[in-house]
Amino acid sequence: MAEGIVSLTLKSYMKNTNLMLFFSLPALFAFAMPVLVGTPSYNALGGIFLRTGSIPDLSEFGIGVMVVALLASLYLLSFALVNLNIVVKSQRTSTSIKNEVFKGITTYTVNVFWIFLVAQLLLLIVQLLTFGMPMQGIIAPVLSLAIVVPALFAPAALVIDGLRPFRALQKSVEITFTKLHYVALWVAISICALSVVDGIALFLLPHGIGTWAAVLLNALIIMPFSVVMLAQIYMSKYTIIS
Repeated sequence: MAEGIVSLTLKSYMKNTNLMLFFSLPALFAFAMPVLVGTPSYNALGGIFLRTGSIPDLSEFGIGVMVVALLASLYLLSFALVNLNIVVKSQRTSTSIKNEVFKGITTYTVNVFWIFLVAQLLLLIVQLLTFGMPMQGIIAPVLSLAIVVPALFAPAALVIDGLRPFRALQKSVEITFTKLHYVALWVAISICALSVVDGIALFLLPHGIGTWAAVLLNALIIMPFSVVMLAQIYMSKYTIIS
């Protein structure tokens, strides 16, 4: 039941709030880095998005700084996602977080990083290739969805089941379609939460303060909650785990 997933997510999130906040700190730096280095980006619905139309105007140095910042940001985000999935796995399976961290955190992080890097590059290629096309509003979202789905549950598959990257991508597609009702609920909750944060940031706070308030709330509250819910959806295939 959908209520069960939400209940498990809230229980896991509230029980491990301190760990969630601590392990989300790398994500805070990841979200803030593109803004700090001045990349041509904008903040919307919980993310920092690149303005692809501004790329041709960048100097070689600007492109270099942007690439380094984005790579560092992506690695920090991967590190945060791995740790959050470890917390959920530890709680649901009664395993030691210390053992999980020392056993494979570097491997998990690198694998998640490469998956996300390839996905980001593919998304960028889609945006560049469809830029200015009459049907961009339809073609780009469809192609982007085909890229996002294999990566959606990949971190959970890598950490919770210890799958290899390619198998994790396959498992992500499988879980997305077999648990589509849960995924739809996750999307709805995420959009609502992110919309509220964006609304507060845009309409109730000054622009500069609002941008950083949105980054802070997204990185430390909404992002970890969303990751925990994805992990709970992934683990719902194990009916014997309480």
